[in-house]
Amino acid sequence: MLRAPVFGGLVRKLIVTRIARTLATLLSSGIPLLSALSIVKAIVTNREIVGALDKTIQDIGEGSDLAGPLRKSGVFPPMVIHLVAAGEKSGQLEEMLNKIADAYEDDVETTVTSLTSILEPVMILLMGGIVLFIVVSILLPILEMTKLVK
Repeated sequence: MLRAPVFGGLVRKLIVTRIARTLATLLSSGIPLLSALSIVKAIVTNREIVGALDKTIQDIGEGSDLAGPLRKSGVFPPMVIHLVAAGEKSGQLEEMLNKIADAYEDDVETTVTSLTSILEPVMILLMGGIVLFIVVSILLPILEMTKLVK
């Protein structure tokens, strides 16, 4: 699903938004990082990202920071990794995760708006084709009957 031509990027952004927002909320509530990542892993349905989160949880349990395993997974966008690393260094990981979620929500909204603007003319053409088919299917028998009457 993440490799689909048009919708893959959109799905990835939606998943990253959910992960960032949920992780920020859990961390700001005082839940430890490993527990929060386990909870976040439970809400993600994509197997590739779940595998990356599993590896991240394992690496953090062994003493790694959060940005390193995310970078190694190759699943998360570079902007997310850089902001997570900056948040870890500055001690404001929750704020950075919220900024990631806000940025990706705006990006998803823009993408969906552009996709719907492309979809409108396609739907109009499709409806025109259906109406044309109905008109032709009604008029064709009438024209055949007039030929028989002559």
